[in-house]
Amino acid sequence: MILSIRKTILLLVIVSFGFFGVKPIFTHAAISNAVQVELNKAYNGKLQQGKNEDDFYKFSLPSDGNVTLSVKQRDGVTWEAKILNSKGQVFQSFQTDDSELIEGNASAEVGLPKGTYYIEISSYDYSSYDERYEFKVGFASSNNYEKEFNNSLATANIMNVNQTYKGNLSDSEDVDVYKITVPSDGNITLSMKQQPGVRWQAAIQTSSGKVIEDLTTDDSELIDGYETRQVGLPKGLYYITVEYYSYGVDEPYEIKAGFEKSDNYEKEFNNSLTTANSMKLNQSYKGTLNNDDDKDVYKVDIPSNGNVTVSLKQKAGLKWQVSILNSKSQEFDSFVTDDSELIEGYETMQVGLPKGSYYITVERYSYATDEPYEIKTSFSSSNNYEKEFNNSLTTANSISLNQVYKGTISSDGDTDVYKVVVPNDGNVTLAMKQQEGASWQAKIQNSGGYVYKELVTNNDELVSGNASVQTWLKKGTYFVVIKDYYGNAEHKSYQFITSMKSSALKSSQIKVTNNKGKDDVIAVSGIAKGDVVRVYNENSKGTVLASKTSIGTSVTLTAKQIGQKAGKVYVTVMSPGMGESDRVATSFSGEQSNSLQSSQVKVTNNKGKDDVIAVSGITKGDMIKVYSLSSKGTVLASKTSTGTSLTLTTKQVGQKAGKVYVSITRSGMTESARTTVSFAGEQSNALQSSQVKVINNKGKADSVTVSKIAKGDVIKVYNASSKGTLFASKQSEGSSTVLSIKQLGSKAGKVYVTITNPGMSESIRTAVSYSAER
Repeated sequence: MILSIRKTILLLVIVSFGFFGVKPIFTHAAISNAVQVELNKAYNGKLQQGKNEDDFYKFSLPSDGNVTLSVKQRDGVTWEAKILNSKGQVFQSFQTDDSELIEGNASAEVGLPKGTYYIEISSYDYSSYDERYEFKVGFASSNNYEKEFNNSLATANIMNVNQTYKGNLSDSEDVDVYKITVPSDGNITLSMKQQPGVRWQAAIQTSSGKVIEDLTTDDSELIDGYETRQVGLPKGLYYITVEYYSYGVDEPYEIKAGFEKSDNYEKEFNNSLTTANSMKLNQSYKGTLNNDDDKDVYKVDIPSNGNVTVSLKQKAGLKWQVSILNSKSQEFDSFVTDDSELIEGYETMQVGLPKGSYYITVERYSYATDEPYEIKTSFSSSNNYEKEFNNSLTTANSISLNQVYKGTISSDGDTDVYKVVVPNDGNVTLAMKQQEGASWQAKIQNSGGYVYKELVTNNDELVSGNASVQTWLKKGTYFVVIKDYYGNAEHKSYQFITSMKSSALKSSQIKVTNNKGKDDVIAVSGIAKGDVVRVYNENSKGTVLASKTSIGTSVTLTAKQIGQKAGKVYVTVMSPGMGESDRVATSFSGEQSNSLQSSQVKVTNNKGKDDVIAVSGITKGDMIKVYSLSSKGTVLASKTSTGTSLTLTTKQVGQKAGKVYVSITRSGMTESARTTVSFAGEQSNALQSSQVKVINNKGKADSVTVSKIAKGDVIKVYNASSKGTLFASKQSEGSSTVLSIKQLGSKAGKVYVTITNPGMSESIRTAVSYSAER
C-alpha cells in the first residue's frame, strides 16, 4: 500500500513538470548516458542534491536468466533502486532499510530475456545525499526464471513440464503468467514451494481464462515443503498464473508443473454426462475435486451382461460419495467412503447390469476438496448377477434352476425380484448364503403374490452356511423376492440358489461290465436325450470315473478302471435345467482271475483210493476248482485255500491217463480260465502166474507166452523182482502174445512179468518159475 502511494506522488510530480514546460524527468537523457557495468561485480557511487539525484547504469545479459540487484544497506540511509528497460518501464524496484542495526543487502530478483537493461539508483529521502552507495548486478543464466513482462496470456513465459521455475511479483497487482503444453493425456501436478509469512495464489486455466484448478500456499511459521494440486488434462495448451495473496511482493517463489502421461487420470472439465471421461474396465483412475461443487463424471461401457464393482480408496478425514447411473441419471447404487482415523482399503459397491453404457460420479461429501482420489470399476461377465432395475414382477430378472446368483440391495426400499421356471412337478429348494451382520428375507411366490415359503438369513457373528427352505411346486413360473430384513444388508452382496434335483436312476437301468485288459463299460438305459450321466467311485464326493451326455434313450460310458475286484459304482443323471440326482449304487463283479500255471498243479491218480490234486503258489482265500472238462463238465473237487498251497481229493479222476481242468477264483474277482493238467492212469492189474508159460530151450531162444490179455497190452519180462534187466517187451496184437529171449539161463529160475494196459501204468511184477534146459 505504501509503495502504491509513493508511485502516485511520483506520477503527480511528473505531470506537474509537464504543465510548467519543464523536461518530463531526466530518465531518458540519463539512460542514454548510463554507465556500463559488468555482471556479478560490485560498484559504488554517491548522489548529490540538486546535481545528480539519480544515477543510471547499463548492463547486458548474454542469455536468458535471472538478475539479482543488490544494494548494501546502512544505518540511517535509504536509497531506492530499480531495474528498467530502455523505455523506462520498471521491472522491479525496492528501498534499502535504514534501521539502526541493519546489515547486509537489500535485493530484488527478476527473470529477463537476453538483452540490455538499466539500473536506476535514487534518493528516497534527504538521508541518502552525499552518502556512498554500493551495488552489484548478479546474474544466473537459465530458462527457468520468470521473465518480465509476462502479466497476460499474450505475453506468457513458456514453461516446460517437470521443470522448476523461479520468479518474483514486483507489486501486489503483478501477475506472472506461464504457458505450458501438455504433450499427451495425463496428470498435471501443480506445486508451489511454501514460505513462512508469505502467501501466493497459483492457478491452472484454459486459454479462455476458465480456471481448472488453483491453490494458495500456507504462510504458517513452521511451514515447509510444497502446496500441490493435481488435475487430469487432455493433450493441449494451458496457462499457469501466479498472483499476490498476502505479503508475496518482492519475495522469490518457486513453481513447477509436473506431468505424468496416462489415460488413467480424470480430465477436466468432466462434470456432466455429456463431458464424462471415458473409463476402461479393471483399471485404476486418479482425480481431484477442484471445489465443493465440483463433480467428476466417468463413462464406462459394459461389453456384456455381468457384475460391476466400483471401488474408491478410503482416506482418514475425507469422505467422497460415489454413484453409478444410467444415461437418464437414474441411480442404481451409491456409497460414501469412511473417514475414520485408522481407515484403510477400499469402499466398494456391486451391481449387476446388462450390456450398455453407464456413468460413475464422484462428489465431495465432506473435506474432500483438492484431495486426490483413486477409483476403479471392475467387471465380471456373467448372466448370474442381479441386473437393475428388477424391483417388480414385470422387471424381474430371469434365472435358471441350480445356478448361483449374486446381487445387492442398493437402498432401504430396494427389492430384487427374480423369475424362475419349474419344468415339472417336484420339490424346489431356495438356499441363501448367510453373512455376519446382514439379514436378508427371501420368498418363493407366484404371480398373484401367494407365498409358498420364505426364509430370513442369520446375521450372528460366527454364522456360516446357508439358510434354506423347500417346497413342493407344480410345473410353472414362480418368483423369488429378496429384501433387506433388518436394515443392515444395504450395499452388501448376497448369494442364493433355487434348485431342483433330477429323479434318481434305478439300479435296474444300469449295467456294469468289469473287463480285464481293456476299458470297463457302464451302460445306462431308460433316459432322455440331453441327460448327463456321471459315474462316481464313492457315495459322496469322490472322483468322477466317467461322464457323458446322452444323444438318445440310452448311453454307454467307459472308464479305464473301475477296480480289479468286485465293488460298487455310483451313478447320477442330470436332466436339462435340473440339478444332479442322488447317486445310485450299482454293484459290479471283479475282473477275471489270472489262470494257474500247469506247473502249479500236480495230480496223483491213485489206485483203490482217492486221487489227489495239489496246487501251490496261491494265496489265502483263493478258491480252487477241479473240472472234468475244459468247459462245463463236472466239478470233481472244490476248496478254499487257507495258505499258500492247497490239496484237493476226488474219488476218481479216471483209471486211465487223462486230463483235469483247474481254475482259481481270487478274492473279490471272478473265476479264471481253466488250466489243463495231465495225469497218468492207474496201475494195471498184475498178471496171474497161470497166465504165463516159460520154456527154457537148449540151443535156441527161450520163449515166454502170456495169455488171456487184450490187444494193445504191453508185456515186459525182467530178470529181477525190482529193477534188474529187461529181457523182453512186446505189445499184444490179440488175446495172447509170445516173447522170445536169447537166454534165460541154463539152470531153473524165475522171470518177472508185468502188463501195462492201454492208458494205465505198469503193473507190479509177477514171478514165474521155469525149468532148467534140457
